[in-house]
Amino acid sequence: MSELVKSAFREYYFKHAARAIEAPDAIESREFGYAQLGVPGMVRHLSFRSVGELVATLVREVPSDVYCSNALYRFPTLAMQEKQWLGADLIFDIDGKDLDLPCVPSHSYPVCAACKRVSSPIGDDDDDEKSKEYSCPACGGRKAEQLISIPCARCVEGSKKEARRLVEFLTGDLGIDKGRVNVYFSGNNGFHFHIKDDSYRPLDSQARSDLVGYLAGVGLMAESIGVRRSPQGEFVKFPKSGLALGWRKKVADRLKIDQSSAVRLTHILKEKGGYAGFKAELDRMTREMGVRIDPQVTTDVHRVFRMPGTLNSKSGLAKVKCDLDRLDSFDPFTEACLLGSAKTKVKVKTHVKFRLKGEPFNISKETAELPAFAAVYLVCKGLAEAV
Repeated sequence: MSELVKSAFREYYFKHAARAIEAPDAIESREFGYAQLGVPGMVRHLSFRSVGELVATLVREVPSDVYCSNALYRFPTLAMQEKQWLGADLIFDIDGKDLDLPCVPSHSYPVCAACKRVSSPIGDDDDDEKSKEYSCPACGGRKAEQLISIPCARCVEGSKKEARRLVEFLTGDLGIDKGRVNVYFSGNNGFHFHIKDDSYRPLDSQARSDLVGYLAGVGLMAESIGVRRSPQGEFVKFPKSGLALGWRKKVADRLKIDQSSAVRLTHILKEKGGYAGFKAELDRMTREMGVRIDPQVTTDVHRVFRMPGTLNSKSGLAKVKCDLDRLDSFDPFTEACLLGSAKTKVKVKTHVKFRLKGEPFNISKETAELPAFAAVYLVCKGLAEAV
């Protein structure tokens, strides 16, 4: 990582860390870790007695990324098997790259596997992507080793849609108080959820996995909706507990049925070709209505999670809290863009378009003078180098 990024990060932590960093409760029982600019791996098994102690370390070390455990430990600085786990907060990660959004090809920049040349996006969400093939403009290579994506407003809206859906599940299906649901922009392309409810802390990995399965709509039985089978064939018999709650209600509403709709559900069953066909349609339906979250983040009870108020080295943007009542209007490209505006020269690797702090950038020149926040963003993305 360049000196430009390190200088910008240092200025941020020096000026803003004291008020921007959101310390977790029971800070002395948490494990902390951070990655260093240009250094592989992570410094882990750290402990702080106060947020002031933590801030002093950030200002001194200027980390690229800062993490805090969702778990509480009796001895957070010891090796994992010796920490003595006391429970873990419930957390979720919605990552825009996992949502298969149609706009992504139009703002993904391929990097040639042979010569490392970065070129302009080869796809557009209005075009037939299958008809497009990558060819490096420098060496003619046909293989891209990676795609560098600059999230757009449609990406953010896609992530917000999943976030709103997760809030509905947590507050509606699980009955979690809305005030205990804390939502943060991740600092790059998604949202993090921290559930501040002590009753979930004792859950082990399996229980959290079961919860993820429920939220994602995995494994709902056809019998739960009233479709059953016997040696004599398929038939409809609604559950005695009804269709008024949870996934039963969601599916019933989608199928436009209730406890009095045996004839309609029988017709749907026949239309889908019997039990197997109905179950396949049910699986498709629940996947569509479920929430797409990263299961590993939620099920890992020893995970270190990006800390609110710290910078993300993939973008130079900060992880910032989003008020649930104004999630719709939240603009991460403005509200999470907290670096300075000093003019900085960079060498841009390809023609690039993006928007930060309400300002559009459309850069086609090889060398450009940009505000520091925009220059750092491109360098962190791998689309520019400091001059």
